[in-house]
Amino acid sequence: MLWLLLFLSAAPTLGGAQPFIVCHVENGPSPELWRKHNFTPSDLSNISAEIVEMDGICQLNITWILKADASILYLNATKICVTPGRPYCVRCHYIGKFQNQTRPDLQNWQFHYVGFPVEENKQYIISAYNLPPANLNEDHPTKKAYLRSPDCQNDILKHCNSCIEKGSLWDPNITICYRESEVEVNFTASRFCPEYKILLYESDIFSDPTVLDVFTSKGNDTRISKRMPVNDQRSKIFIDLIPFFPRCRGNCRRHSEYQEQCTRSDEPEIALPGKYVCISVALLLIICTFAAVLYFKRKHGTAKNWIFFYHKVKPIPIRILIVYSLDACFQHIVLVFAEFLHERCRSDVVIDVWQRRKIAETGPVQWLASQKEMADKIIFLSQSHMSTVCDSVCEKTIENNKNSECMFTLALNLFCSDLKNQSSLHKYMVVSFNETHQAKCIPSLLNSCPKYFLMKDIDSFCRDLSLSQHEGTKTKCSWRSKMKFSSL
Repeated sequence: MLWLLLFLSAAPTLGGAQPFIVCHVENGPSPELWRKHNFTPSDLSNISAEIVEMDGICQLNITWILKADASILYLNATKICVTPGRPYCVRCHYIGKFQNQTRPDLQNWQFHYVGFPVEENKQYIISAYNLPPANLNEDHPTKKAYLRSPDCQNDILKHCNSCIEKGSLWDPNITICYRESEVEVNFTASRFCPEYKILLYESDIFSDPTVLDVFTSKGNDTRISKRMPVNDQRSKIFIDLIPFFPRCRGNCRRHSEYQEQCTRSDEPEIALPGKYVCISVALLLIICTFAAVLYFKRKHGTAKNWIFFYHKVKPIPIRILIVYSLDACFQHIVLVFAEFLHERCRSDVVIDVWQRRKIAETGPVQWLASQKEMADKIIFLSQSHMSTVCDSVCEKTIENNKNSECMFTLALNLFCSDLKNQSSLHKYMVVSFNETHQAKCIPSLLNSCPKYFLMKDIDSFCRDLSLSQHEGTKTKCSWRSKMKFSSL
């Protein structure tokens, strides 16, 4: 059974398709162990792991890096095993032969696999080796990584089903009311827990505990109220609410935080005549309010003409995906352009470097496909003529964002069907800051899209962007004040 199909983090090059992996369970020994091999691949360069939550399941996201040497030509698969307990292994086949020792960006080949379930407070050992393996009586290289999972209070694990069923997201919202002869305890039950214990102690010496068992079959958000009688001569205080979730029983997290909503002395009950007085006053207030509304309506017209009955509808910002080429100076153009769209055009801006973790989890192809569906506008920020100042300042930034060129090429290939469809072109825009060599800086595939060369076309760009509709509201692009990139 196939478990997962993952692409490389780098985009395909124009010269041909890159290898990808297909993984399946293989708990027994690999067939290659019983064969003799003339050539075998070298060991992995590195392996690492982190915990991710996907659809309520906590899993290991395992990343491994291949060595950049000629033995990569003989690499067929990589086998990954995870302990504790009985080793659980997957075999990841490389579909397609490696044509080069490194990726097009000269980085080592890197792959990801997500699929090993994770529990809290456990030590995990991740080992991996390449196939075919070394022959018998030869060194058998293996890379290992170690990871200890935190408890269910961790920001990631607490959202996993295994921890939710142990009460990681449960808020009992305990309130206590102390009286002379009893203590009233109120809390919100969890739909995963049918059994609780309420624990009281003496306030001064923390002895003589009083325990009340609570059983419920009601669902979530149900308030439970229990009154526990106490001796008049002694004062009891609330200590703990102890849940017994089926998945943790006696080891579940206890809750002692509470709010006191009444005093220790009993409130005197309102006499029967006093109750009638209160009811009469309440009815009188209702009648007076109703009469005032009728008078105001008759004098000022119907309610639909009252300004204070209507709140101003807050415009919903449009979502813009920026896809930029490597030539675009990241610090001086991409970020400033994104800030301009966000601050002056009141738009939600998406850039790949801001969502690196999401891209690592889903892969660049799936990430681009989902962003295409969610975006109202897709702007291709094409190459620009950078000044000497920009070159010296941005050299390091451009080096750190080499994957952006791959993302630019991948977006062109992924969106090409839309770019050739006349009815879909309204969603795409091309922006360039190169006013001197306009024809050379725009890829031919984008020739059919609306093009804007800034700052020359800034008026038409802002006007067209302002006409973008999003759920019946318009986005107004106010650009004429504080233009930070006018000199780039």
